[in-house]
Amino acid sequence: MTHLDLGPVANGYQALKGMLFTPSSPESLKRLIDWLEQEQRYPELLQEAKQWQSEPLELECDFNRMCIGPTKLLVPPYESVYRDVGRQLNTDRTMKVADFYQQLGLVIDTSFNEPADYIGNELEFLFCAEALRHQQQSEDPAAAEELEQLAQVFLEQHIGTWYQTFTEGICQHARLDFWRCYAQVLEDFLTSRLKNSGVETPTAKHH
Repeated sequence: MTHLDLGPVANGYQALKGMLFTPSSPESLKRLIDWLEQEQRYPELLQEAKQWQSEPLELECDFNRMCIGPTKLLVPPYESVYRDVGRQLNTDRTMKVADFYQQLGLVIDTSFNEPADYIGNELEFLFCAEALRHQQQSEDPAAAEELEQLAQVFLEQHIGTWYQTFTEGICQHARLDFWRCYAQVLEDFLTSRLKNSGVETPTAKHH
């Protein structure tokens, strides 16, 4: 599939997830900029993204400081930390997330050394489900409906339960305005997907 064949929702997931896997990659930043220019809804993030095109490494440094380590994680990017007692990693909840991935035949990329419930992996799953749904909607409407239901259940049971806490943490701890703008856009995008599935979301806090 080409970039345009994915559909608008999958394009959004693809643009947003890239910054969580390779924040200093020119390709990730360009994909985000292309999507933002197409959407024309998030001028602040678009301006910030263009500003960092020549020095994207600083974006990765700030992200790593908050979410990767090596010291205490200021903003853990893992579902289990927010939802299980004791801020643990690789819990039974992590395995439940992986079970969703297996339904699409997805395998975690071990080169990133991140568990299934890493927020980038959860967005990757939703990207794949939506891209497949978009591809199948004219060829096999029943299969497309199943994919949509799968994505909605995942939104409701997993990423939809903790993304706002994550984005609020980014807004609180980011040194670069880019990440504050990014967090607000990610929150807005996921909130819109949950509303699309008919789920009431908590009122977002003003950043």
